[in-house]
Amino acid sequence: MLKRFLLVFLIWLIPIIVQADMNFVARPDVQQFINYMVKKYNFNKSELVSLFQTIKVRPKVIQKIKAPLEKKPWYTYQRLFVTEWRIREGVAFWNKYHESLEKAEQLFGVPASVIVATIGVETKYGHYTGEYPVIDALANLAFGDTRSNFFRKELEEFLLLTREQQIDPRKVTGSYAGAIGQPQFMPSSYRNYAINFSGSGKIDLSHNEVDVIGSIANYYKKHGWETNQPVTMPASLNGGKYQMRLTGKKPLSKSELIQAGAVPINIKKHPYKIIQLQGYFGNEYWLGFHNFNVIKRYNSSDLYAMAVYQLSYYITELKEHGASK
Repeated sequence: MLKRFLLVFLIWLIPIIVQADMNFVARPDVQQFINYMVKKYNFNKSELVSLFQTIKVRPKVIQKIKAPLEKKPWYTYQRLFVTEWRIREGVAFWNKYHESLEKAEQLFGVPASVIVATIGVETKYGHYTGEYPVIDALANLAFGDTRSNFFRKELEEFLLLTREQQIDPRKVTGSYAGAIGQPQFMPSSYRNYAINFSGSGKIDLSHNEVDVIGSIANYYKKHGWETNQPVTMPASLNGGKYQMRLTGKKPLSKSELIQAGAVPINIKKHPYKIIQLQGYFGNEYWLGFHNFNVIKRYNSSDLYAMAVYQLSYYITELKEHGASK
């Protein structure tokens, strides 16, 4: 009896779901966007209407964008992204593409380790690039999220990108936020910073790792990466006064850390900021330099930039000791 009831309920529900999806294209804000794309970029209106009729309403996209991993404490985030698997596979990726990584490092000044770590954090070296249709993700966010203006612009960039690349927009998959390929570039970043580093004649950030390597290096360089300059370092642990203050629950200010001897004298010539992370046993304090902020242009979270840095550090350590298998 229960099974029959559930079956009848699902049959009754399906037309509602389909109708909700079909109603998406009829929304005034969606119609306004379609007309904008037609007027500004000469898109075919009937083709855009047909495209938007295929968009599925995806509540999970809205749910995920409101609860990103970057809201978790550092000790949880670190365990997710700075793992033995990512370190080991990072070395394997480096060894496999060492020529392209060396070329990118020489041309753009961005360390190979940082390029590799970025791919590792973003997509596990291409193993997971996202399962959401990008057109669905961006459309849901563009017309339903608190940051709708940002995602509407990215939807605009995505439609331009697929037209330029001659790609069917229905077939491009990515993250719940609409990020594409192994480096998880948003459409605007794809259009502005992706390069054909492999020389194949066409940019491919989904399957061509050489293009991925060059594009990430180009992205960091264009955002101001400074060659041979520091990224971050732990605040000095020298002196009992500082160590005792770390045990307190109240966060320390920059001036308090300096007074407690947390900032080495020889580092003060470099512009830096104090980074506070929630460790498992208490707060951790780091010094973040210019290049730390450059990594944050990829993702604005301190947790993200620290994960990229630490993963790059451990990958380098393992590679230099020749422990890759």
